[in-house]
Amino acid sequence: MIIPKHYYIVVLMITNERQYRITRKKAAQFAREIESFDEASNQSSNVHPRLLRAELDAMRSQLADLRDELKEYEELKSTDPSAISVESVEDLAEGLIKYRISSGLSQRALAKRLEVKEQQIQRYEATRYESASYQRLCEVSRALGMNWRHAEMPGGVRPQHPVETIVAGVRNQARRDSGQWMFVDIGFAMKRSSCGIAINDSQPRDVHYGDLAPCIANVLESDKMPLNLLIEAPLSIAFNASGNPTGRSIEKKNGNTRYWFQGAGAVVLLATMHLVKNLYDMRPTREVRLFEGFASFKQKETRSSHADDVSNLRRVAWGEHDKGKIVEAETLKMRDDDILVSSFSVLGMDMGIPAVVVADDS
Repeated sequence: MIIPKHYYIVVLMITNERQYRITRKKAAQFAREIESFDEASNQSSNVHPRLLRAELDAMRSQLADLRDELKEYEELKSTDPSAISVESVEDLAEGLIKYRISSGLSQRALAKRLEVKEQQIQRYEATRYESASYQRLCEVSRALGMNWRHAEMPGGVRPQHPVETIVAGVRNQARRDSGQWMFVDIGFAMKRSSCGIAINDSQPRDVHYGDLAPCIANVLESDKMPLNLLIEAPLSIAFNASGNPTGRSIEKKNGNTRYWFQGAGAVVLLATMHLVKNLYDMRPTREVRLFEGFASFKQKETRSSHADDVSNLRRVAWGEHDKGKIVEAETLKMRDDDILVSSFSVLGMDMGIPAVVVADDS
């Protein structure tokens, strides 16, 4: 038996989505190699058992390191930036990187704020700002809105960034009494009323796409309690270990598929990205919880209705689970090594992966 030597990997802090995808792929491959190595070692007679055990322990240690890096990145993305503090100069470089990630700001977006190339930010972070001057560190801190000592602006007041107020909704928040509700069935047409909308328990109505953003703005000004915004559109996207688009668990049923990244779903995704960008630019001061709605598996003889979709999704969100179900983000993957990302991360607006309200009329 020949013991493989290619698996030793230097694990560094993950700083962007590309590194995250690569590390996920490596971890999945590593797990498979450990399994096959373990099986082969049981059948080997020409290698000392202690050597085999040492090699296997080293491989498992490497896999644990990879998984720790993945977990750290995932947790940073869901951490409130105000929780990131820097107490010493030695901690500053890593603190800047962590603060950027937890703020939902991509390396490209930070580069744009500093008016430098994205590759410069990548080099800074890869070397932990080793070559950056004191002035540059100050500029990066200001671009992030971060104070080195307490991660807040002088005087203890730090204006809220939209990423802090727009968050992914979770299953236990899908209750009628958890806040104000707005249900949107999104379409993208030039002349037709291609969208459905309902606010709280109001009668659903059809509106034009251009009416949605002003309507959301009016709702935001009407109250201070959390706004649960459910949009019948893809708010997350899955990629397989090879980086190709793949389906989510909700998009396959009884041998049929309704993949959001195909056909009309791509148009809906485009419309949603523009709508959420409008919401982002509104800089809401109240919490906005995003929920995804999914009502794509309809009976063939049933005529599509935006108002009906809104009504059905509202019933499920408010507890009528015989009409559908609520799916947590953790169960959206069809395979363990799939990579699930926010649909808006490409715009530097990663608000996390929302729970999905699935309406089922079959």
